[in-house]
Amino acid sequence: MSLNRKLSVLSSIILALGANPTATAEILFQESFDSQPDWTSTLHSTANSQKVPWGDTLPANWYEIYQSTDWSPEKGYPDQHASIEILASNIDKARGRTGKSMVNWRESAADDWNSDSQMIHLLDQQQTELYVEFWISFSDNWWQRNPANQASWASKLFRIGSWDGVGDIVNGALGHIGPTFFWDYKRDKYNLQNFLHFRGGPWGENYFMNFNEPSYPRYTVENFGSNTLGMAPDGKDPLVVNQIDGGYLKDIGRYTQITHEQLFGVGKHWTKMAFYVKMNSAPGVADGVLQQWVNDQRIRSVETIPWIKANSENRMVGWNYLALGGNDNFRPYPAEQLFEDWYAFDDLVVRNDIPASLGTAPVSSLKAPPSAPSTVTVD
Repeated sequence: MSLNRKLSVLSSIILALGANPTATAEILFQESFDSQPDWTSTLHSTANSQKVPWGDTLPANWYEIYQSTDWSPEKGYPDQHASIEILASNIDKARGRTGKSMVNWRESAADDWNSDSQMIHLLDQQQTELYVEFWISFSDNWWQRNPANQASWASKLFRIGSWDGVGDIVNGALGHIGPTFFWDYKRDKYNLQNFLHFRGGPWGENYFMNFNEPSYPRYTVENFGSNTLGMAPDGKDPLVVNQIDGGYLKDIGRYTQITHEQLFGVGKHWTKMAFYVKMNSAPGVADGVLQQWVNDQRIRSVETIPWIKANSENRMVGWNYLALGGNDNFRPYPAEQLFEDWYAFDDLVVRNDIPASLGTAPVSSLKAPPSAPSTVTVD
């Protein structure tokens, strides 16, 4: 290993281990992608793993990607796409149709998890609390947009985690990350799913949670309607607008399917998603937090998570990375059809607190956010 690479890795370790439990409220990172040079995940290298410490060319302020493009111009398919694109030519896929966005392409092929488009940002210090918001949009040909398409394909869209600064930050089973939270997209025969994964810590211990313990979830699969009742502050119901029929998704009955477009809108409509995680106060104490918002309406609030369980050294760790995109279990068509669809991210904001507009008082006394507009807009 070269001296420069050793220094880069050492620097990463120091940043990852430097806890910051007394930080004042602040914005830690923002990304609009507008000032990024044109870049794709196969433009400079077709390797799956690409990292700044290895000398790979990545977007500014992003540490690592993991991509598994089969079809792109650099792989001999001039009309297809790399798994990740940040391009001025994708202006139609940017929020407000100005600037750039991060566009993630899914490839339909035979393998169970056949495409991957994960891009990772490292924080300067560990954080006890982390709030992340971004806007997301889906292609016109998004496979699950059609209500008749109900197979159990899933895509990991977003994650927050803690990394030891040494080992693999992508594969949690190797023991170098944890706790970690994932948000997945899934629409099957039952409903459009709000699919949340929980993995424990600290690094190297307790990664696979015991979902038989009520306060220690491995994953939860909820809908965006009846399962959100009472999840807004003060036990109220969130007013997430039904983008097709008007009214609110909360009023759709448990056994009535919610479609993709009822939540995410028609065409290149943009939806604001936000997530807040807070570590539990000590190993094994079930007081860790996860909260989730759609268009500033809180739809999920769990305050009993022991993110870090009892461990050999009684360690506590903090959140120090986030990732957009992930791997896709997506194979509705055979590979020879070269079917691709996409989702896009824009206007990412990372904070170490919940924004004042959503309430800054303790969770139990947060005031309800304003209602979302009732009109349907297509960007």
